[in-house]
Amino acid sequence: MTREVIALNAAWAWTGVAFAEVIAHSLMGHMLVVDEAGTYHYVDPDLGEVTALGNEDAARAHMDRAETIAIWRADALVDAAGKRLGPPALGEVYSLTPQALVAGDYREENLVRIDFVRLIQITGEIARQTRDLPEGALVNIKVVD
Repeated sequence: MTREVIALNAAWAWTGVAFAEVIAHSLMGHMLVVDEAGTYHYVDPDLGEVTALGNEDAARAHMDRAETIAIWRADALVDAAGKRLGPPALGEVYSLTPQALVAGDYREENLVRIDFVRLIQITGEIARQTRDLPEGALVNIKVVD
């Protein structure tokens, strides 16, 4: 089992999905994954959501949608991050600071380079803790090492 799958199963276990493989991930950390039953899922770390897609054909159809392509590629964010932070190193992706993730604040100064496994861990925990909060709820982030 890869480090990414181990991290998914630890940090996103609250979703009830038993992850088996990361098929692909975007430069912003979005993932196309397969569970142990062979069902494809889309993991959106920004929204803290895991969306069941179904079989391979359903996953392909989802990934071919213009909206999904735009989110996956995130051209403006990736370009801004590349100019400001340089290219991601092997095993890294771009993302937002945890505070910006919670706030949905996509300003350029909130972009960071982060280890992909660490992003999986952080976003899974943020999503778990905030999943039942109403829209617009105030959140305090406390970083604990």
